[in-house]
Amino acid sequence: MKVLSVVGFLIACSAQAQGYQYWNFLRHSALLPGQNMTFRVENPSGSGIQNYLLYEGASGVSSVPMSYVLDGPMTVTASVPGPTGSVRRYGFRYASAAGICILPVAIAPGADPDPADLTQLSTDPVGDEIFGYANLDLTEYRTGFSSTRIFASLSNAGGGFPTNSGLTFFGYMFAMADPALADPDTVFAILYTTNQPGIITPGLYRITGTGFGDLEKIGEIEHEIFASSNTLLVSCSISDLMSDPYFMEWYDPSDPAIGIAAFTQRITLIGGAQQADQAQGGDCFPRAVSVPPASNTLPVLSGFSLSGSGPTAAASIIYTDANGHCPVISEIVFDGAETFPMYPLTLVYTSPVTYRTEEGIGPLASGDWETALLRFSDNQTDMVELEVQNTGLPEDDGAPPLALSLSPCPSTGPVGIVAVIPEGASGRVSVYDVRGSLVRELCAPPGGSSASVTWDGRNADGERSSPGIYCVRLEAGGSAVTGRVVLTR
Repeated sequence: MKVLSVVGFLIACSAQAQGYQYWNFLRHSALLPGQNMTFRVENPSGSGIQNYLLYEGASGVSSVPMSYVLDGPMTVTASVPGPTGSVRRYGFRYASAAGICILPVAIAPGADPDPADLTQLSTDPVGDEIFGYANLDLTEYRTGFSSTRIFASLSNAGGGFPTNSGLTFFGYMFAMADPALADPDTVFAILYTTNQPGIITPGLYRITGTGFGDLEKIGEIEHEIFASSNTLLVSCSISDLMSDPYFMEWYDPSDPAIGIAAFTQRITLIGGAQQADQAQGGDCFPRAVSVPPASNTLPVLSGFSLSGSGPTAAASIIYTDANGHCPVISEIVFDGAETFPMYPLTLVYTSPVTYRTEEGIGPLASGDWETALLRFSDNQTDMVELEVQNTGLPEDDGAPPLALSLSPCPSTGPVGIVAVIPEGASGRVSVYDVRGSLVRELCAPPGGSSASVTWDGRNADGERSSPGIYCVRLEAGGSAVTGRVVLTR
């Protein structure tokens, strides 16, 4: 059954909104220099595909292209302004030969949005309206949502948004339907049109056919005309939609997806409702993505381990971030000369994530290295480092090698130290200045343990140490490893 004969085109990317098919494993860094933030997400990419990261800006929704990066199985990334004084909201746009999908930037609770605050789905050519009315000639449409309302804006080629000219009436419609159906029998629409009580009035409708009798009003709408931009903004209550049993047959609030489109109509007493113009349809995923401002806690590195030998040799480390930030730098440096990236084995940063090198990289394959420095940063400024020494001991029992982690660096306050000591060796953690003089002995952790201690920047007499570079040395079992920390005021 064709609904109004104009909705067969609605679902341009049908059957693409089931589950988290797009934008999975969303993660982001801490604030970077310039108050930007790097986002990463798993999403299809490649030839003929465009990915964009959307963000809430001072003048509305802005976008930047996302590019592929070797991280997860199909990671795309981009850097955009992060949250500074208040929560910032984000979204995504994905375009391929199959169509367009958007995760709109959410509207703040209680906000009265302008059209620029909504997320554009598509533009439409000027001059393709078939009856010669500029006001029915769509040029673009946008959508957005808050916790209580769905918003849409329709822009035209001019002439305002009159609802009639004599006995000819006009309709401006934002349509919603089950995204799994290419040709739905039932469509929900925010319809701005003439006010003819008993026949038709502006409102939210369930549409099941081509005649006036097939339009059932299920809610009221709000509208505002922005004459300077030839734009109509309309909205409806989400609760009105969710009160409709048919809508709830396919709409899943825990994983929301809606097929959307915009079109205009000319309505005459003789010809009835006739489509005047249509804009490309797509899928909308109204899942709110926002990041609040927060103080950054630097990540912690622990549990360094080696596995395999020769072409299968690899190194692993456990990355833990109290804020759930992903790192923007993750690398291992052998003997201060050769640097190799490390990659995550999982992508949920609210839990510890194991990072691993590629198998068979030179130093690990040959075993010809003395020290390895693991370097991670979630903000491109503060580097968390862990230095390990190649003891040449087999690790069949899974015992970790000698390891030392220091953070933050540089530090204006206490320095957190994590020392890992192999089984059967007693350890000692001490702080020295750059001349090699002992500043303070901190602890003597037992073997087979991972000890955490804090250096408050003071010497053995309780006096605050001067700003500068200090060395933290871990000794155990006849071996030693040293890390550097910079104290600043």
